[in-house]
Amino acid sequence: MDRLRFGLDAELDPYQLALAKQTNDNNINEKMCRYMLCLKYKHADGSLHALGSAFYVMHGQRLAVTAAHVTSAAGTNQIVACYPDGSQSDVITLGEDRIADISVIKVDAPCPLPTVRHTAPNVGDTVYFLGFSSASKLNFTKGMVTSMEQAAIFTTDAYADNGFSGGPVFNLHMELVGMVLGGAGITNQHVRCVHVAKVEGFVSGITASSSACGCWP
Repeated sequence: MDRLRFGLDAELDPYQLALAKQTNDNNINEKMCRYMLCLKYKHADGSLHALGSAFYVMHGQRLAVTAAHVTSAAGTNQIVACYPDGSQSDVITLGEDRIADISVIKVDAPCPLPTVRHTAPNVGDTVYFLGFSSASKLNFTKGMVTSMEQAAIFTTDAYADNGFSGGPVFNLHMELVGMVLGGAGITNQHVRCVHVAKVEGFVSGITASSSACGCWP
């Protein structure tokens, strides 16, 4: 098999390179699944309808975040979180920023947390999405940052199904870099994401106001 040459002596087998990339992708998928929540809303008859994705965001608190259009889509129906172990619980929405499209929810399960990358990704960086499809099946996709729209918004070419909204965006190092907002064009392969620093800022504001009014446990 042909090898790629770097400098005078270094060689790299393309097969081994592809295998290493695949192994890293598999590791990210397996390790990041535990941070995920599937959000549904409950009909009057007790049946559940898929809404979108969410993920844990604050150590020591039972908090998760999702997109505001996900929680608002439930209307007056009760939102239910489905956890990785198969259990479920009702969700309380603590706050929504419908302009930034961020929502903070309180959940019942303990909160494992991903490592966070506070600096914004660069155009060309590889990113990964985790999200629940309309069939409530957890999916994993990979793409590249294609543009930086604003300081806190970036666009990728990673595919996102309708239920990916509110799901996390990770980089190659398994660091959380953002949250999926939704399609930026006519297809779901141009997806807008909000940087994690914007999400954290909103969460901090919600927790501070909740503590001040005595609503926080």
